[in-house]
Amino acid sequence: MPRKPAQPVDPEDAAPLEAAADPAVELPPTVPPAPPAPTEAIPAAGAPSVLERMRRNRMGSLVAALVVGIAVGLLLAVLVPSEPNLYAMVVLGALITAAVGFTVRYLSRSRAIGAQAVAFVGTVVGIHVMAVTGAVDGIGAGRLLDMIGLDGPGFDDALLAALATPAVSTGGVLAGLVAAIIAGWGPREDDS
Repeated sequence: MPRKPAQPVDPEDAAPLEAAADPAVELPPTVPPAPPAPTEAIPAAGAPSVLERMRRNRMGSLVAALVVGIAVGLLLAVLVPSEPNLYAMVVLGALITAAVGFTVRYLSRSRAIGAQAVAFVGTVVGIHVMAVTGAVDGIGAGRLLDMIGLDGPGFDDALLAALATPAVSTGGVLAGLVAAIIAGWGPREDDS
């Protein structure tokens, strides 16, 4: 079998081999590779909460103001006395005003005039629904109708009457203005 000719050895490649064979020559110390840096666990971005989605939505605070105003108004409508009572109407109206005002304040990103308008509208609608539904429903509980043997309008008819009449009462407007003050209270953004 024919033999292959020997390949010439490059002098640069031969130097490490000679140095390894000669113990007097020191090799440069080998640096072990650095251990990999510990990676911090990045928390998984979960879906935002319902409240955060309401804050991100342009109309979220208005929807929440209307829902809170109407829901609290209907819940408090059963407490409206059958005889006109200023104290009861002021206390119940203040509850709706606070509920809507603080809802808008919590959900709104700013305290600008837009948030105040939302609080105003939500409160006026809630006060109107509460007052009219409670007053019309209270007519059916009057003693005069019971003595005659007639029934007055029920809660369903009272709610329909509240939804059919315009919401223009001084008490509702005043409560709406208070809710607007609650929603907008605080330093202006350009002042800070």
